Amino acid sequence: MKQYTNCTPKGDSSTVNPKFVPTQFGTVSGTVKTFTAQAQEPVYLKYFFVSSSATGVVSELKIGNQSLNCSDSAIDLALFDPYTQRKPAIGVAVNGNIQMSFDVKTDGDGDLTAGFTCEAVENAPSINEQANAIDKFFGLGSVSVPAGGTAELSAQALRDCFIRDLVLSSHDEPNKNKILVVDITLKGRSIFSGQSGDGIGIDVLGDQTQGFALSILTAIETNERVVVKLANTHTAAIVVGGGAYCE
Repeated sequence: MKQYTNCTPKGDSSTVNPKFVPTQFGTVSGTVKTFTAQAQEPVYLKYFFVSSSATGVVSELKIGNQSLNCSDSAIDLALFDPYTQRKPAIGVAVNGNIQMSFDVKTDGDGDLTAGFTCEAVENAPSINEQANAIDKFFGLGSVSVPAGGTAELSAQALRDCFIRDLVLSSHDEPNKNKILVVDITLKGRSIFSGQSGDGIGIDVLGDQTQGFALSILTAIETNERVVVKLANTHTAAIVVGGGAYCE
């Protein structure tokens, strides 16, 4: 039987147990809106998915009063897309007294639904006992890249963490190929090794790209930064957001 973090699965394959923890749903109108969820019994939260008709960012994701975001910037909604190839793992057990919450800001009006997948467990350790399991995401925020110009996504680590892989998302899907990633630096060092002025398409770091093809696998410490430099070849500004899965 599979063992989770200090907790034991409840029942067996013949037992009907919870598999989902739904969240509140509603319309987000370009300002920050908070959605909540709460299990009615001890469960192990596996993945968290958000479906939104508008692009945007998750400015905070919490279990109880503990943030799962290791940076000082928001996480792009693309990291939680139900169709993403890289799953937004949670890996934390909760009981019926713990509330989950997430703050969302969209670029315009959008209808939003979300939920956690889960497995029932006999008991859930306290969040403090699972402190080493809450480092799950590293937000890079979002930025408007001006027409024919450049801009940066930049975020600082709030605590030590290990970045597995990055995701970037153009909020203008029809013109996403107009965005180039011209540099990425971690801890002040570029992870590009090429000619000056060259770049890669944003799709290389898109949410549909499988993680094994672009794993970063780098540990960063508190106050160190991740910076992504972007160039826009389009005739209008394009908003780009991003984030990383981490542990």
